[in-house]
Amino acid sequence: MTEIKTPHPRPLPACGEGCLKGGVGTLLALLLILPLAAQQLKEPAKAKEIARKMIKRDDGKTSYNLTKVITCAFEAQGEKRKCSGQARTKSFESISKDVGPALEDTIGLSVISEPADEKGSAFLQKDYEQAGKDTEQWMYLPALKKLKRIVAESSNSPKTGTLFGSEIAYEDIEKVRLSDYNYSYLGEEKVDGKDCYILESFPTASRAPKSSYGRGVLWVDKSTFIAVKSDSYDRQNRLVKTFFSKDIQVVGGVHVARQLIVVNHKNNRMSLMKLEKVKINLPIPEALFDTRAVQDSAFRESQMGSIR
Repeated sequence: MTEIKTPHPRPLPACGEGCLKGGVGTLLALLLILPLAAQQLKEPAKAKEIARKMIKRDDGKTSYNLTKVITCAFEAQGEKRKCSGQARTKSFESISKDVGPALEDTIGLSVISEPADEKGSAFLQKDYEQAGKDTEQWMYLPALKKLKRIVAESSNSPKTGTLFGSEIAYEDIEKVRLSDYNYSYLGEEKVDGKDCYILESFPTASRAPKSSYGRGVLWVDKSTFIAVKSDSYDRQNRLVKTFFSKDIQVVGGVHVARQLIVVNHKNNRMSLMKLEKVKINLPIPEALFDTRAVQDSAFRESQMGSIR
C-alpha cells in the first residue's frame, strides 16, 4: 500500500456571501470572477512582490526530467493518506525550454515511456508571457496516430481533463502570469519546518472565466520562493485540491522540488509525482518541440540520446 504523509489543510474563514476567489501554485493556474472591492486585499503591494519573486524565480532556461507518477484512491488515517485501491504508475520523460525574444515564453514536451500500452503518448505545451495569449496544449495518442489540440468548450470557459490520467488538471500546469491575479498577504507560518509567507490570490476579470477553480492560498518558502503548499477552492468556496512541493534540492544551481503531491479532496484521489532524474540548463534543440518530434518516435529518439 502506498502511504503518503501530508498535513491536512487548516480551515480558512469563508469569504462571505458572493465571495468567489481564485488562486495559483508553482505548476498551477486557478481563478474566478470577483469585484476587486469585495476581495478586501491585505497589503497588496507586499503580496504582489512576493508573488513576483515566486513566479519569476530562476528555474533554469532548459530542463530534462525523468518522472514517475503514482495515482490512486486514498483513505485518510490521521495526517497520513494511504492508497485504498490499486495504484496506477506511469513514467515519462519531459523537456522544456525558455524561448521568445526575452526568453519569457516556454515550450515543453512530455512522453510516456511506461506502461508499454501507453508508450509514446505525448503532451506538448506552449506558454506565453504576453497578456491575453492563452497557453496552447496538444495530446498525441500513438494508437490513433493523431495529434489533438486540447481546447475548452468556449474561449471563456475552463479546459477539462488531466495530464496522463493523474490528478493534475491541464489548467494546473499552465504558466502563471503575474498580471492575471491580484494578491493578498495573510501572514506567515511554518510548513515542513520552512518559514513561509501566506498569500491569497484572486484572478482578474479577464482571467476568471477560464478556470474551474475559485480561490487559492499559497505557502511560499521565504528562502527559495517555491510554493511548498497550495490550497485550491472552487467557486462555492469548497476545498478541491491541495498541492505539496517536497524534497527540494539544488540541481545545477537551481532549487528543484523533486516531489509533487496532489490531493483531490473532491474525488478522494491523489497523485505523487517524483522526479527520478533532473538536468538543468543543458542544450536542447528546438526541433524536439516540433510536431514531428511528438509523432515520430524514431526522430525523437535520435535527438534525445545526448540529452539523457
